[in-house]
Amino acid sequence: MLNMRTIDVFRAYANEVPEDLLWAEGMSEAGVEDWLGADVIRVAKRGEEVLAMYAMDPGDGVTYVLHGVVVTPAARKQGLGRWMVGHAIGVAESKGARHVLVPVMQAQRFFRAIGFEPSSTGLLFDLIPE
Repeated sequence: MLNMRTIDVFRAYANEVPEDLLWAEGMSEAGVEDWLGADVIRVAKRGEEVLAMYAMDPGDGVTYVLHGVVVTPAARKQGLGRWMVGHAIGVAESKGARHVLVPVMQAQRFFRAIGFEPSSTGLLFDLIPE
């Protein structure tokens, strides 16, 4: 079981982005390019080992677009993906977002369990107003 206290989340250096993991997920070339060209790329690391990443763009500034979360096979089913989505939501909120949108309908059960709701453009998470 992963101990989240031993995992740090960083802005990704180019050599830390687990591009091979994106390809292994069956993403198209355009999908991989979207992830790698995102404004916000974060990786979860334990020591020097990259365990997960997410990519996100500011969208219209009010609704941030989360491309998704990928977790290495060895770190799956331990809460790291959910933790990374929470981190992405926090980053989006700190930048003034009111919503986070996941435009693809993959992993619906995962995102819906976190609180994302279906919308006309994907799955949407509404941030709680202060």
